[in-house]
Amino acid sequence: MMAFFSRFNCWLAFAWVMGGISQAGAAEFTLAQMVGRDAAGQPVYHGRPLGEAFKNPISPEDEAAFQERARHVIREQAKVKVPAGNTYFENEKRTYGYLMAQILAGRTEAIKELQLEDAQAKEWHQATEGIDFFAAFTIKHQTRKFFYFGELLEPAYRERMLRGAKAWTEQDPMKRPHASFKKPGEGWGPDAKNSWVDVRTTENLYLMRVTSIYLFAEAAGNREVTTKYKNEIGQYVKAMYRIGMGEWDSENYHGHSIGPLCNLHDFAQDDEVRQWAKAALDWGFAAGALKYYRGGFNGPTKRDYNHIQPFGGSAANMLWLHFGDTPHMKEGEWESDEVHLISSSYRPPAAVLNLARKKFQRPREILSSKPHYSASTAGDIKSPPEFLETQYVGHSYLMGSLASGTSQDGGDVNGFKILAFSEKRGANALQCVPGPDPNFVGSPMYQKGKVAGANRVGQMENVALWLVQNGKAPWLWVVPDEVQVQQQGDVTFLNCDRTWVAIRGLGTSPVKLDEELTRSISEGEKPRFRGHKVLRADGTAEHYCGLAIEVGERETHGSLAEFQKHVLAAQVDASQLDQGIVQYKSGAKNVGLHWHDDPKQLGVWRNGKRHDWAAHAGLLYGPEQAGAPLVSTRGSGVLYVEAGDAAFSCKVADDGKVTWQNGKPGEVGAKP
Repeated sequence: MMAFFSRFNCWLAFAWVMGGISQAGAAEFTLAQMVGRDAAGQPVYHGRPLGEAFKNPISPEDEAAFQERARHVIREQAKVKVPAGNTYFENEKRTYGYLMAQILAGRTEAIKELQLEDAQAKEWHQATEGIDFFAAFTIKHQTRKFFYFGELLEPAYRERMLRGAKAWTEQDPMKRPHASFKKPGEGWGPDAKNSWVDVRTTENLYLMRVTSIYLFAEAAGNREVTTKYKNEIGQYVKAMYRIGMGEWDSENYHGHSIGPLCNLHDFAQDDEVRQWAKAALDWGFAAGALKYYRGGFNGPTKRDYNHIQPFGGSAANMLWLHFGDTPHMKEGEWESDEVHLISSSYRPPAAVLNLARKKFQRPREILSSKPHYSASTAGDIKSPPEFLETQYVGHSYLMGSLASGTSQDGGDVNGFKILAFSEKRGANALQCVPGPDPNFVGSPMYQKGKVAGANRVGQMENVALWLVQNGKAPWLWVVPDEVQVQQQGDVTFLNCDRTWVAIRGLGTSPVKLDEELTRSISEGEKPRFRGHKVLRADGTAEHYCGLAIEVGERETHGSLAEFQKHVLAAQVDASQLDQGIVQYKSGAKNVGLHWHDDPKQLGVWRNGKRHDWAAHAGLLYGPEQAGAPLVSTRGSGVLYVEAGDAAFSCKVADDGKVTWQNGKPGEVGAKP
């Protein structure tokens, strides 16, 4: 009988009385099991044991490389002095992540700090035993704290969390009237939003909310809420596989969506839900793999927050843990969500790892479409895509664009970006904006006056024509200092380690270094782009102005001198620029652009043939016949990846059934 009252059995008995956690879900999991040792005595981080039916196989080499990168992140996060007592509202969004990482690093004090009383325990959280289940960023961490680190918590605190979870999920907490509500306001607390849980609707916050509610309701035995959120999760994953993610490829938030999906994958008791979580993670890592390059993350991106690359934002940071492929390891603080992936049982498919490391035949052009922002979270699979993207993957660079270009004032979309190989840094981001402020070279980030007007991009492989509807607009490039800048006639050349970019003005002055703007972004106490410089051109036209951009590399042009000779011989026709019509002929490439206010009717001619945007809109990724390594058609419910010696296929059927397969090319299920 005494053994029954051990810490583990006491908790399990309490959980059983509360009507919840199954024997499988509550299996003992100690710190020694969380952190093992390899043959060299180095830490190895383990997720909770998981059946093979939910795992992608991983090679010993890839697992060892992942563990090496995980150790680096844990070491860096162990150095951070965490203000553990700062628990007001969602301040735990960083502290809880760092504290959990520090537990894995062996700092036992972090276990106690993870259980400190919440600042609003007797106010907002009185009905949930003082436990904060409100803020989305916090409950994402609360979930891993309870389900992964539960054995390390004090038994009384653990029991209190479960009692709070039972009260929290007794009814659907979303918009359930809250005792703290006063009146609607601009804040995000229950005093302004009258809910038991965060009501914000961005995709990453949505995933934090629905996965946490589901897992705690399942643990507490609240079946009605469990069923409701199971259905919601199933609808979301089906939508993802038919139209993509509304918060697509966000450099700032993609990693924050991976964290809660790891929670669902690792802790769900329902096998169907766990398969949905795996499918969603497979999609998220595959989408991220296309734009990941050597620690950097290319555009276009939704919710682009102008991060410096490499390791800029949550996408590059989180994906790096599995993708690596860079000589550089980021020093200092990380995003704090990394602990979710480090302690997860999830591993990406081998084909996705190869895609991230660009182990497929290059150069390759990949077309894709992106839905409107709330489409995936609302399960709206019928509305047409909002954005149409062209991504070109060379041997040493990525260049991507949207037909609609970069968002106008108030938006958040980066419509053009180049990511080039760097021996020293891993990857160099070459970013440009038709606007006056180099601090907002990616997107306006919801602000006014950062983009000079509506703009459109026509891209064919390594050539792009970019116009803005403002003949006097400034054009700013922000590039790392190591990128050499040369001027030959009216063409500016950017010389990277293995990549060359030629920029020719269309109704603008030549692109040249702006020393004053360079100082503004690179000097001072907290500069946005330290170690970068600004290049500027100014519009000299009446109604439209723009740039012609061509990219070369050793494999296609041999040398910089040959590339320069090739570009200087190009023919440019800007005689109808005032009507928004330009043409650029360079070697075998002939690209024409004819402005249209509707991006889906933009006239783009590629070697004399008008681009078919309607067909383009039917591709989530592809086209397959062009040898794209990532293939999915709109509405199909199928994702197919083929890169290197590996292939992966996953299908989410209309009834929610998930089928997936890893193997060699030609061995895996049919492409969509």
